[in-house]
Amino acid sequence: MSTTSDATRPGPDAAPPSTAEATRGLRLLDRRALLASAGAAVVGGTVGWLSRGGHDDAAVVGTPGDGPEATTGTPNAISGADARPGMTWPTIPPRHTQLVVLDAAGLPDARLIELVAALPALASPERVDADAGEATLLTGVGLARARSLWPARATEDDLPVFANDAPTIERGGDLAIMASAETAVAARDLAAAALREIGDAPIRWQQSGYRDAPTPRGTARTTTGFIDGIANPRDAEELAAGVWAAPGTHDAYLVVRRMRIRESFTAQPIAAQEQAIGRRRADGAPLSGGGPESDVDLFAKAPDGHQLTPRNAHARRAHPSNIGRGLMLRRSYSFDVDTGAGLLFTAFMGAPSTFAATQRRLDEADDLIAHTFTDAGGCFFVPEEATAPR
Repeated sequence: MSTTSDATRPGPDAAPPSTAEATRGLRLLDRRALLASAGAAVVGGTVGWLSRGGHDDAAVVGTPGDGPEATTGTPNAISGADARPGMTWPTIPPRHTQLVVLDAAGLPDARLIELVAALPALASPERVDADAGEATLLTGVGLARARSLWPARATEDDLPVFANDAPTIERGGDLAIMASAETAVAARDLAAAALREIGDAPIRWQQSGYRDAPTPRGTARTTTGFIDGIANPRDAEELAAGVWAAPGTHDAYLVVRRMRIRESFTAQPIAAQEQAIGRRRADGAPLSGGGPESDVDLFAKAPDGHQLTPRNAHARRAHPSNIGRGLMLRRSYSFDVDTGAGLLFTAFMGAPSTFAATQRRLDEADDLIAHTFTDAGGCFFVPEEATAPR
């Protein structure tokens, strides 16, 4: 969501939900609790930018700002102004998304700002089906346009070309919308409603995506077979360190990348895939030891002296300690391809250079990324408030 005013964001003193809203929330809670139980036996995953989407703590439902309870009884650590719909809320990303990137050069500045402020309201509960769950519509503005609209806020440079970008990659775009919901039809209809509001703006590229049933920590298995969501910012301090663009604000940058993971990776024996990832597929435990939620021990060695996490494993190359930055907030989705696997990578961060530094390390030497290419992507400014330029 690009903007949520104080008038529309429920706060800690907000009135209790109506009977219909409460019933709807209970239906979603029961459904997600059931899915979490079913997924408990398959917790695992990769680390790094490929597979960190969603929060590890628990399946959380409710409205932003209310401090909802998790299915495990753990309070949601992200609330109030930090709970930005489509970004940090809901804690577990909705099961389906529709991303659309448009060329909006023909839209006057005032109209573009109006759309960025107004479109998220299309996802309000009274405008979507009850089974759409916690639907959200997030908007972002391409960096060149954003710098002209908010020069004091959108100060970052765009992403460079990367080594695994396809020669024909679709880059750029003036406006991105990301419609997410618990059902595919709700995400599709929400995106279509946004496009009707936008009017005559050419679509540069678009992609639908889905997430498998969540585990108790909110992680989900991707089409690689590994589980998404091993590590993400979980509280206000971590969000401030890695996600918000400036102290005291809730502006952020969104990086989206449509990745194709070649069959040369997915056809390998599981043991070889695990060596490339640095974590076990069955339970997500790092090869360096520990449980599914353990961080990778980059110094752990076997008795014979070799490193337990291979030198070019994704878990080692993408480890955040290598660049000394705060964690990006990843909320990625899978999509199906004829061979291999597809990943719609989405991540929020305080500066695009965080992603660029990580991606350069992966391009240099990474036994997973060597089997991938990206054919569409972009970087967008997601303002907390879409105000007129000044």
